[in-house]
Amino acid sequence: MRRSHTPGLHAKRPGRHDGSESAARRWLAPAILLLVLLLAIGGWTLADVAHRTSADSGESSAQAGETTDGTGGTAPSDLDRPQSTPEPVAVHHGNSPDCPDTDCIALFVNGDLLFHEGLWNQYAVDPAATDGTAFDFTGLFEPMRKYIDASDLAICEFETPIAQRGGPYAAWPIFNIPAEVVDAAAAVGYDACTHASNHSWDQGADGIARLWDALEADGIAQTGSYKTEADSLKPLVVDSPTGGGKVGIIAGTVSLNGQTADADWRVDRLREAGDPNHQADIDRAVAKARAAREQGADLVVMAMHSVQEYLDYADSWQIDEAHELADTGEFDLIFGAGCHCAQPIEQYNGTWIIYGLGNAVTESANTPDTIVNNQGVTARIQFAGRQGEAGSWRVNRIDWIPTANETRGVYQWCSLAADHPDGVCWSDERDVQVRQRITDVIYAHDADPGVVREWDITAETAVRTAQ
Repeated sequence: MRRSHTPGLHAKRPGRHDGSESAARRWLAPAILLLVLLLAIGGWTLADVAHRTSADSGESSAQAGETTDGTGGTAPSDLDRPQSTPEPVAVHHGNSPDCPDTDCIALFVNGDLLFHEGLWNQYAVDPAATDGTAFDFTGLFEPMRKYIDASDLAICEFETPIAQRGGPYAAWPIFNIPAEVVDAAAAVGYDACTHASNHSWDQGADGIARLWDALEADGIAQTGSYKTEADSLKPLVVDSPTGGGKVGIIAGTVSLNGQTADADWRVDRLREAGDPNHQADIDRAVAKARAAREQGADLVVMAMHSVQEYLDYADSWQIDEAHELADTGEFDLIFGAGCHCAQPIEQYNGTWIIYGLGNAVTESANTPDTIVNNQGVTARIQFAGRQGEAGSWRVNRIDWIPTANETRGVYQWCSLAADHPDGVCWSDERDVQVRQRITDVIYAHDADPGVVREWDITAETAVRTAQ
């Protein structure tokens, strides 16, 4: 109950303070009620804002996880789909000892397979046999195997045609050698052979056909001389057995020893400047190189067969022809045989050239002018790049060894390398002398020793074994 004030109890003069106190009491309750109401409204507003914010966030998340499917519905986004892990880039280093790129091809080459009767008679079993057992040349090639096995692709050079199995056989000047040479070449691991040489037409079309059929039967790819014109137009493209890429192989010879084939397409030629067919020969080699690349070759190599013999330098035809081919930009490597001698290695206009690989196997010559016939060079050229990517390939090392045609008095391929993997070839003194002579020849054109180096198969094998 509200109390009334009696003036007699409070002897004060009415004034302003007394009236404010009364007014305050009158408005206190409504003010408190209004404050409570405002607090309630503020709390409700904050709660509503928080709810809306949460809802908006959820909706945004949902929208980020969904895309329209074109019908007004939603479809899962890429974030909701299972994510595939990128496939690792496949590498194919093969037998290259220090491949610096995704892919490498280690190419093995050496000189002529040059047979005379003194050599084949040493390996005779029953020379008249026609079943492939007339000769067994396994031992002749066997020491080469460790080097071929340390490479990816091995190429041989057939200097001469072969006879029918069982003979008759013939040596210089018109060759007709035992067919079992092909069997031994296949057995030791050659993958391909070239046979454009000055002796290609020694036995005419029949001799070419016999060599072609024997190589084909033994699974060896080939180029250089042909049974048919259609075959002569096809570039040889070989897959590296270790998957590093594809290699196109082109061949050509400067001479047929004065003989004339029944058709110009029979043997790939590289006739000298001044010959009316010179430019046509260059154009044909270039066309084959380009066709090889169109068929997927990552690399194209050229095998040149010369005719001047027993030199320790490159002759004028070799230099002019190799440089002309290199200037086309179509060849990744040029290598030669035919002179029966080791010759220099050089880099010209970005292309590596091995002028002469000598003889891989041969009968011994014994005059001062011809004794280099008994010597050879075996090389492994390491190419590095990326399959299918033009311009990525380059030579990053060339491993080479000097070789002998005898092992302690027996005709057998023998390494003269400093690590002596085959022991003594001729004698300690002669081995050292010939190794140094060939070394001097190899570097006569200032080949970079950081790229061109002697092949130490013993150390390399130890590293591989340790891995």
